[in-house]
Order: sequence, then C-alpha cells, then structure tokens
Amino acid sequence: MTSLNLKADLKDLASKTKNLVVSGSHHGSARRSSDDGAGGSDGQDKDAIIASLLAETKALRATVATLEGHVDHHRSVNTTFYSSPLAQRSLTFKEIPKRGLPAQFVLELIEDQHLGDFNPRLNTSSYVNVVSEEEERKVASIGAEINIADASVYPASIMLHDRTVNMIAKMWHAPAPPEGENYSGAGTVGSTEACLLAGLALKFRWRKWYAAKHGLSHEEVLAVRPNVVMSSCYQAAWEKLFRYFDVEAKLVKPDLVKDKMAVDAKELVKLCDEKTIAVVGILGNHYNGMYDPIWDIDEEVGKLNEKMGWQIGVHVDAASGGFIAPFQEMSGKGTPKPFDFRLPNVLTVSASGHKFGESICGTGWIVFRQREDLAEHIAVTVTYLGGSSDSLTLNFSRPASGPYVQFYKLLRLGTDGYQQKVENQMQVTAYLRNFLKNLVHAPTGKKRRVLASSSRPVMFQMLDGGDTRCLPVVAARLNPDLGLHYNDIDMQHALSESHWYVPGYSLGFENPSNEVFEDLFTDVDQATTMFRIVVKSNLTRNLAEDLTEHFKKVLQVLDDHDGGYESVRSKMNAGSARNLMEKEAEDKLAHLPAGKELGDSLASLAGSIGSGAVNRRALMGVVKPSSRYMAETAVKRGRGAKRTSIVTQAIC
Repeated sequence: MTSLNLKADLKDLASKTKNLVVSGSHHGSARRSSDDGAGGSDGQDKDAIIASLLAETKALRATVATLEGHVDHHRSVNTTFYSSPLAQRSLTFKEIPKRGLPAQFVLELIEDQHLGDFNPRLNTSSYVNVVSEEEERKVASIGAEINIADASVYPASIMLHDRTVNMIAKMWHAPAPPEGENYSGAGTVGSTEACLLAGLALKFRWRKWYAAKHGLSHEEVLAVRPNVVMSSCYQAAWEKLFRYFDVEAKLVKPDLVKDKMAVDAKELVKLCDEKTIAVVGILGNHYNGMYDPIWDIDEEVGKLNEKMGWQIGVHVDAASGGFIAPFQEMSGKGTPKPFDFRLPNVLTVSASGHKFGESICGTGWIVFRQREDLAEHIAVTVTYLGGSSDSLTLNFSRPASGPYVQFYKLLRLGTDGYQQKVENQMQVTAYLRNFLKNLVHAPTGKKRRVLASSSRPVMFQMLDGGDTRCLPVVAARLNPDLGLHYNDIDMQHALSESHWYVPGYSLGFENPSNEVFEDLFTDVDQATTMFRIVVKSNLTRNLAEDLTEHFKKVLQVLDDHDGGYESVRSKMNAGSARNLMEKEAEDKLAHLPAGKELGDSLASLAGSIGSGAVNRRALMGVVKPSSRYMAETAVKRGRGAKRTSIVTQAIC
C-alpha cells in the first residue's frame, strides 16, 4: 500500500466512524424510547452513549492525525536528503526533534557541517594525529562499545590496556615491577588528565611527608598549600592543576632568542622550598618543540634534596616528546643524557598517545615509578560491578577506543616503524626550516633594513631547536629588523585563504599566580608575535613543498598591499573599541553610585546636557563608576588580552 492510499483510507475510516457515531446515537435513542418503564433514565442513557461515542471519535481523529503525520514524515524521508523537504529548511536543531531522521540524512547533515572546518591535514597548529587506516578505525569502533572501567565484565580489554601500559613503561625505562605484576600506570583522556593524575599523586605524597616532618594532623596539613616549579612555557593542563587542585605555580621565564625557550635547571631549583611537590621538565614545549634539559633538572633536584633533607620529585611532561625522544635515541640522534626513569628523581612521566604516538584523539598515558607512596595515593578500589578493581583515572566510565588503537599502533609500526616515521618528520622539518632560513625579503621597488649581522634582508628569525634533539616543529618570526607593515598573525590569515593553517600568536600569558597578563619570556615583550609549523606524520615532503609555494605567494601579496592588513587591523581595533565603550557605558549606568555621589553625578550630567556639549564620551566621563564595576572591568580586559596568546594553542 502506498503512502497516498494509506492516507485516503485513513480519511475514509474517520468519515465512517463519524457516521457510525450518528447512526449509533439514533439507534440507541429509538431503542430506549420503546422501552417501557425506562422513565427519566432514557435521557441520561442517551447522553452517556453519545458522550462515549464522541470521546471514541475524538481519540480516532487524534490517531488519524498522528498517522497522517507519520505518512508526511515517511514521504519526506523516503528519498535522498537533497531531494527531501528538509533540504530547504534551516536545520539548526536548537532542541531535540519530535521525529527521528534516517541515518543517511543525519550523516549528510554532519558532513555538511564539517565542511566549515579547516582541513585537518593542512592544520599545522595542532599536534594531534589526523590519519588512520581502515583496520584502525574498525578497532576504534570495537573499543567504543566497551566501558574499560568495568574490569569484571571486560577482563580481556583490561589485559590489553595493561599490556599497552607495560610497553610504554619499558620504552621509558621504568623500574621493573615485582614479579607477576604490571607496571604502574593508566590510559587517560589525553595528556591533560595524565598531568593532573601525576600532580595529585605527587601532592598526596608530599602531604604525607610534610605532615610527618612538622607533626601535623591530617586536618592541619590540609591548610598548607603546596607548589609546583616549572617553565612559563607550560601547557594548559597545568593551569587546570593550579586552579582545580589548589597548587601554587612557581614559574621561570626562559629566553626566546638566546636559549630557544629551554629553561635553566639552576633557576628552577632556586624557586623550590619545602612545600614544592615537584619540578616539571617539559620534553618538547608546544611553542617551539624545544626539550628542557631533564637530566640537568634531575641533577639539581637531587643536590637540593640531599642538602635540605627534602623529597622533591621530577615530573617529565612528555606530552609530545614521549613518542619522539625514545625513537630519536634508538636512531642515535637522541638527547645527550637520559630523560626518563633512568634518572633517579623522575617519579612520573606523562604523554599524549594521540599526538606522535599516532593513536586516536583523546588518548593519553601516565606511568608512575612505582605504586608505593605514589600511584597508591590516587587508586580507588571499586567493588560494586561484580568484582574488585582499582581505578587510577579522574573519570570512571570511558570507551576503550584509546587503548585499543594505541595497542594497534604499537604492534602495527613496531620500534622500526616509529623510528622511520620520526626520521621522516625530522627530514621534512629540516626542509621547511632551511626554506625559511634562506628566504630573502626583496619587495619590488622598496628598500628594507637588514640584520646588522647580515648583508642580506633575511625574511625570518628562527626560534626553534634545530634539526635534532627536539620535536619536529619549525618555529620562527618575521624578521623584526625589516620593519614590515604586517606581522605573523597577518601571515596566518593570508595563508588560511589557501587552506593552510599556520598559527601566529603573541607571546604573553596570564600568570596563574597573580592573574596578571605578562610577558612570556625575558627578552621580548608580550606584543611580539611568532608562528610555528608542527610536522605531523601526514605532512609529507610533497605537502611541505606546496606549503613553501604558498608562503612565497602570500608574502608577495602582503608586500604588494602596503598597509592593507594594518588598515584592516586598525578598523577592527576601532570597532572593538567602540563596542567596548558602549558596553562600558551600559555597565556604568548599571553601577551608578548611591546617595550624594549620585546626586552630584546627575547634577553634572544635567549641566552638560544644558550646555549642549554632552556626547557619549562626555556622558561616561561625568558618571563615576563604582569600585565593583572597576574590578569587573579589569577582569574582563585581562581575559580579552589572554585570547591573543598561545595559551589557546596549548590544548592541542
């Protein structure tokens, strides 16, 4: 039966039902009239029958209307999405729809929405892996239906997870666990959760030591706030530790140009005290890929502990370097000294599996030196799922996709495959670096200043760690001595028109200790801009050559349009300033002072109006803001400034 026939039949049914109601009413009336002795009950019986039949008819009509709606819906979805009535509707879906859509329609909706994104393979901002094999995607699908928190139901998946932890722990040279036991660690949701777990374990370890040292009760030691010492080049995960878990940040600002952002170990230990839970070394910061000297940090922390009788540990934040440095070392191109658990004071190491570990997005790993007085502090035993198991993670339920895909990748590539992959990335990085280093600025018909140390107008100043012993990252900035009318952020926008995303950013950050927006480095101010290119495994030499061609074209366009981008920036800044002034006007009116101050303000305002000299700026000048408004405005402005910093890039 077709949809149209069904609809006609339903209407016919409704008509017949209506006739039946009328006929039944007449029949019942006649029957009751001929019934002797019915008396006054005839009218009541008649009314009851009619009411009952009308109610049934109403219900039938509602059913018919519902069926008609189903017929219309069936007609709209029994075709392709683009030939259905839905294609001409605005499908913003601000609430859950009444009726569901075919799976293919929903897929096409999502695919169309995704078209507004940048191409992930041309995004050189993020470190997150964007390529996968068909078999790998199947593995991820299997893991998506498994709640890896339930060890009693999914013991085989837990075993796979533990084997993955064991392989990674061995790669980082963790001390062997007791016979028959697994290494102490866990799969996490990215390196953010891994850093937070390390921070918590180190905090609880310190709290136990500090309470014993000073004879404090459990309640008393809770009032003591610990600290972490690290470089100002930290990733956003650590700001979460500072804010969420009440840990003070003690930061050392490195040099940008001289030291290429590598922090000085001696400067770090100068900030340590008996409330320091750990010194963090970054094995490849996200700004330029430079490794902190973990080996020097370990040595200096060891000396300090021995001198002061402290037990400060070292955490290695290997979010990106955890799956790069080991394979560089295997290839004979590694760091000059060990960077992992071979160092005696390294207690925890974290990494993102979804970055250079090549796993699916949302994969991270934390490995502890041992369980005793470390991992045991964050272990939660769960018994209500039919068995007994420990949970080391912040959230409980989670899919097994991350561990599944990481296990797949470790077996799929092996150490040889990872070594070759890293070698490929470093070679492409070197190609891009050499291109930028040798690019000369030669705009038509214009003279430019050149570097004092060079006779050539070099286009870029390199800011990364070079071709070895660092991440596959190119970092640079437009040569400040050229006096260009555009900056690295302008270049980012221009490149994006060719679908390449090369992030430019200013070098400021909000210091979590005082919430003041500050310079990120010691030798340049926060207005300085730079850019970076993260060479993921999909950025092949062929794509790199395409990127260099677009660099040439974009720089030529920027030079030819002298002042163009500066003019656009000025207009945008002017518009932002107007919007801010209007918003501040509204806020000031909402925070008018009371009493005599209000009277004085209004009197002054009346005088201005009377003179005919009042305007928006004058209006705001005579209305004095309250202290609450001033405090709120300072916070808002600080947040606005933070948006221009690379802190937003640290999540990637």
